[in-house]
Amino acid sequence: MKIKKLLAAVALMAAAGAYAQNCTMPVAVVLDDDFVNVPAAASTTLYQQLRRLATESGLSSDAPSTPFVLTAHCDVIDKSNLPGPPAQTVYNLGLTLYLGDTYSQKTFATAYLPLNGVGTGEVKAYTNAFQRLSASNAEVRRLITDGKKRMMAYYDEQYAQIIKEAQRQVSLHNYEEALMQVFAIPVCSKGGDEATRYGLEIYMQQLDRLNLFLLNRARALWVAGQDQATAYDVCGLLAQIDPDAKCYAEAVALMSEVKRQVRSDIDFEMRQKYNDSIALERDRIATARAVGVAFGNGQQPTTTNLMWMR
Repeated sequence: MKIKKLLAAVALMAAAGAYAQNCTMPVAVVLDDDFVNVPAAASTTLYQQLRRLATESGLSSDAPSTPFVLTAHCDVIDKSNLPGPPAQTVYNLGLTLYLGDTYSQKTFATAYLPLNGVGTGEVKAYTNAFQRLSASNAEVRRLITDGKKRMMAYYDEQYAQIIKEAQRQVSLHNYEEALMQVFAIPVCSKGGDEATRYGLEIYMQQLDRLNLFLLNRARALWVAGQDQATAYDVCGLLAQIDPDAKCYAEAVALMSEVKRQVRSDIDFEMRQKYNDSIALERDRIATARAVGVAFGNGQQPTTTNLMWMR
């Protein structure tokens, strides 16, 4: 897909997204430090349940660059044991869900959910209780609705500053971090169209730098030794250069020179194989977003101190 056509598709997608009733908003799912008192296996279950709840409620839990957090606090209301066999442990828990802004340290919305769990042991009882967490719960729906309104207002007001910071990161050649920031801005928000367009620009800048590196590496190899073995290595590098890269014409010229100089049939099927392999990934938006998310996931802690939310 050519870039001009892609940009037109982006504009249409962003315009459609602005009127979508179910706008996906970014949120980080985090367990507070006080969950050290809950068995690790049960904490993992709750974490996965929160991620599922976020996804089912129109929130993106794979959002590395966002000030918004979905977390929970668990209180043990009562614990008892039932005689067996087998003996059963019963927990009555009070689970409070929080949606908040970690930058301003403001809590947007809360929901209190009584959960009961029975199991053959403490871990099983906790786990069974946490598995009762449901996106269809009225309190959960209210939490998400109220939180989304506050999140949307934030991005509508702050998107220009977020893009400005991304531009600063680009000037420092921190392309992955810049992509992470701009693609955190929801497509359906006021700045979604602008953010998506700029994200594509960042991605193409990063792509051009990578492709130029590959071209220069291929040139250096070819200068060092113009034989059959080197030709295969050179063509292997050139085959990775994207057809939309600025240096693509130079790459084609060098590949032609290699073939002419060696006077032998180089395996140029490598290029077709490469093009076939990336055919399913030619959607630049998805690829660029994946780069930012992958970078951000490596930056985010899985636990934090969120005592200010309570």
